[in-house]
Amino acid sequence: MPKKGPIDPIKMRKETAEWLAEHTLADVRGIARDLENAGEDVSELVEAINELDALVNESTTRMRRGAEKAEA
Repeated sequence: MPKKGPIDPIKMRKETAEWLAEHTLADVRGIARDLENAGEDVSELVEAINELDALVNESTTRMRRGAEKAEA
């Protein structure tokens, strides 16, 4: 069992970055769904996921437009 104590922010950032490199927004949505099924209030989490999804889609659209302009 992991030892409880102060959280090392550097280690947490590294672990978070590694986790994010291997997972998608769909994975996070699945976690939110599991938490909701367990009775947790996930409204803020779902809102944050939706905002992140919108940012990703907006960024992707801009990149595509930039590539199309460069090809023209």
